[in-house]
Amino acid sequence: MAEADLLSSHRTARRVAVISMHTSPTASLGQNANGGLNVYVREICAAFSDRGIASDVFTRRGSTDPAMESLAQNSCVIYLPAGRGLDKYSLYDQVPAFANQVLEFGEREGLAYDMVFSHYWLSGEVACLLRPQMSAGWAHIAHTLGLVKNRTLAAGAHAEPALRIRVEGEISRQADLLIASTGEEASDLVHGYGADPERVVVVPPGVDLSVFQPIDRDEARRKIGYGPGRLLLFVGRLERLKGVEVAILALALLRDRAHDDVRLLILGEDSKDGDESEMERLKAIATAAGVRDRVDFLGSVAHHELPYFYSAADVCVMPSYSESFGLVGLEAQACGRPVVGSGVTGLRSVVRDDVSGYLIDSHDPATYAERIGRLLDNPELAQQMGRRGRLLAQRFSWTRTADRLEELFVGVVERAQVRVQAGARHE
Repeated sequence: MAEADLLSSHRTARRVAVISMHTSPTASLGQNANGGLNVYVREICAAFSDRGIASDVFTRRGSTDPAMESLAQNSCVIYLPAGRGLDKYSLYDQVPAFANQVLEFGEREGLAYDMVFSHYWLSGEVACLLRPQMSAGWAHIAHTLGLVKNRTLAAGAHAEPALRIRVEGEISRQADLLIASTGEEASDLVHGYGADPERVVVVPPGVDLSVFQPIDRDEARRKIGYGPGRLLLFVGRLERLKGVEVAILALALLRDRAHDDVRLLILGEDSKDGDESEMERLKAIATAAGVRDRVDFLGSVAHHELPYFYSAADVCVMPSYSESFGLVGLEAQACGRPVVGSGVTGLRSVVRDDVSGYLIDSHDPATYAERIGRLLDNPELAQQMGRRGRLLAQRFSWTRTADRLEELFVGVVERAQVRVQAGARHE
């Protein structure tokens, strides 16, 4: 479809400029910085489209990206040149040019936006620059916060730089609306960054229950190429923050006669930190622990294929040091699988300890091995927790998330219009 047709096919009275500078909603999950943020943008834009709300997603162009492509009936992705190959911190220098390109696009196409919806701190800085030039309201969602990540650093991980903390503080004080995924994140915005509590609202993300649902285990295993034997599953980017080595070392502790059939499947690509490869580090840990032959690094998979992996697994393992929202845990539960994960706030918002899985307030591999072993040794308990997890997941839907966002955005737009009118009267 031609670019002009893409735009004309979704002209409506309401339009949102979605800023996702550092990563595209169309990118493969588990690669580089791609993960829950990508899913969030894609699902919300689709849900907005169903409501007649148009959205233009502005992101940076990769080597094979077109200038524009459709995301949903009333949504398209606009790819802008902005520091191809740069890491997210180096991208900061590209923010002014990126913001100018967003403005130029709107002027060229004759588009006016009612809302700017920014995702992650880099996009929030873009929105800071856009705001004086646009009469739109501004909502921001952090997805992760630098201060929170720095509080719970994994051994050997690099702290988030002062630049990010400063920018997040600026965003928190300037945005019309701050969307938090959990109550704890809302508290961090208020007490850690000085946000006005009146502008902070908790809106949990969702899960597509039509896609993420239980599949017959034998069918799921045939689909992903695995036969008999028990499977543990990790899904996410390979970075120290995710604590994957805890799952590997727990597997090593389980390797006895009662568990000699257990394998760990790791879905996700390497998130290289400088010259260090996290995948190679994890492979070395598995080799040293004597379980390299039981750990399969499968890379990233398409999002719609994940239900087969969840359904094929016996347990989903999430030993993260920090999670703003446990989307993987939610997806696993929607597929009827128990979760063994860390007791971080993002996971506590979706997983119920001793109900739909186990939450552990440490990164002790022995504790993980003991909890995983309970589920492996008692399939009836695992199935029971899986059924409970499915019921819990049904409380979360993208429809509900989009409904709440639409309600909030209407208020922000109305206040922005009043502010513009008041400014015009004083000129």
